[in-house]
Amino acid sequence: MQATRPTMVLTQTAEYALRAMAALAAIPGDEPVPSRDLSQLTDIPPQYLSKVLRRLVLAGLLVSRKGHGGGFTLAHRPRDIRFMDVLAAVDAFPTHRHCVFGWGACNAAAPCPLHDAWLGVSESFRDWAVNTTLAEIRGDRRHRPASRGGSG
Repeated sequence: MQATRPTMVLTQTAEYALRAMAALAAIPGDEPVPSRDLSQLTDIPPQYLSKVLRRLVLAGLLVSRKGHGGGFTLAHRPRDIRFMDVLAAVDAFPTHRHCVFGWGACNAAAPCPLHDAWLGVSESFRDWAVNTTLAEIRGDRRHRPASRGGSG
């Protein structure tokens, strides 16, 4: 039996957008990172990365500086950029109206066969995307919510 590759939950564009933003958040300092360096760092094809970066700039998540010494920097602190913001910038944030079964519209009144199962997954995904910031993935624990109960 041949092993199968896991199905991606995120689109390629969404994955690349998160990967690029995470890489920029992990780089110390405010120096712009040229797109060719970011492409090598993230293993994203340069042409694809260029399109993704353009969308992130248009969404106000990145700042682009042209010319010698130019490149890309985050437009906000990592703790202020949620995964939801990144996914929305590349039109990859799922809506509740999306029917995973392929029906034009499904809802509680007219559910598709996968409606209830998908609703739980999509709500969990939404919570993750809304509550996770670039600061958390780069290991910056100072901006994580304090734990409840116990010291530390």
